[in-house]
Amino acid sequence: MFKRLTSIIVLLASFENMNAQVAFSSLEDVWKYADAHNITIRTATYELDKVQYAKKQSYLAFLPQVSLSGSFTNNTSLQTTLIPAAIFGGAEGVYTPVQFGQKYIYAAGGTAQLDILNLQTWFNVRMANETEDLNRASLANAKKTTYQQIATQYYSFLLSKEAARLASASAAIADSVYQSVNNKFQAGTANQANVDIAKLNSERAQQTNITAQYQMQTSKNSLKGLLDLSVTDSLTIESSLQAATTTASENIFADDPAIRVAGYQSKLSLSQYKVANANFLPTLSVAYSNTTQQNDNKFEPFQGGPQWYPARYWSIRASWNIFTGGSRWLQSQKNKINYRESQLQLENTQKQSGINDENLRLSYLKAQAILTKTESVMHLSFDNYTHISNRYETGLASIEERLNAFKDYIDYQNQYLNSLSEMLVQLYQIKIRQQSL
Repeated sequence: MFKRLTSIIVLLASFENMNAQVAFSSLEDVWKYADAHNITIRTATYELDKVQYAKKQSYLAFLPQVSLSGSFTNNTSLQTTLIPAAIFGGAEGVYTPVQFGQKYIYAAGGTAQLDILNLQTWFNVRMANETEDLNRASLANAKKTTYQQIATQYYSFLLSKEAARLASASAAIADSVYQSVNNKFQAGTANQANVDIAKLNSERAQQTNITAQYQMQTSKNSLKGLLDLSVTDSLTIESSLQAATTTASENIFADDPAIRVAGYQSKLSLSQYKVANANFLPTLSVAYSNTTQQNDNKFEPFQGGPQWYPARYWSIRASWNIFTGGSRWLQSQKNKINYRESQLQLENTQKQSGINDENLRLSYLKAQAILTKTESVMHLSFDNYTHISNRYETGLASIEERLNAFKDYIDYQNQYLNSLSEMLVQLYQIKIRQQSL
């Protein structure tokens, strides 16, 4: 019994300590996961849901307004009214106190009203639809911003992984060179300066490797924060740098969410201007009322009693505010200016988006070209180091030449990593612009 209880406790503890485990093979997989888990995207989605309910609410304004009412009144003291006594055959100039009414009054009824002509209701429906479109575009904009943040950390991880790979190989070579130079120093064929340079090259390579290793962990933790994961959750990136740097043509771009946002803001401003003008127009509505009332001096609810007296009517009501101090006209003018301002913003956004796309295309092509050159230079530098090392082994090159060649290789390696970083930045910007958000 004790063993079984212990097994159950251990099993429950293991379930309690289980953490999320996610793995991604591409940047697009991370984006897809973020759509369902990132707090910014989820909040924007909820805002869109609220707007959709508001749109349905605006359509319900076309339905009639129906209300039911019921009341019970206990006249503990009826109001006294003085009437001329002459009405009852009394003397002139004399007034008799009389109480009208009965102690208990029961009333029940219902009313219905329907607007036949109310342009504000129609414009409110249009504004609700345009607000939904605006929030949908805002959601796309939120995705765009979040995708940029995710791509930054995703490619930072891959860049650090590549830097760690190169630094690890360089550290092994640098350590081998250092051991060789140190042995020659012990033999008296190398000076202390050569040992220091060899040691410096080894330390630089190790430093780069350490920095890259920690940067990889930092990037993964930042990704966890963007994906609503805890620090103890497992996150694995299975993509290679080569697979992650493929992209479609840089000329194929999707619609810019910023243009959509500006466009819907312009439409919404126009509707607000029309709503302000609709305040000058009359409203027309039809109403129907049906009520009934019972008066009694005895408290006998639902037990028969005196007769119930109905009252019914229907009406057509027109309302037109002719003058309200000029506030409606001033509001209309303000909304008109807002609309013109939103049109200017839309035109500027369209132009700027085209310029940004063209600059992005050029920056990506430039980054690709420079990366190709820096990678070629890095490989040539390593070949040169290998060639000088071979000459050094045969006594045709000095130890200083070998150390300088290795130092040049490390410098060109850093230039390659910087170019790779710039290319990755432009790459994910291209990828985001190719997404249909």
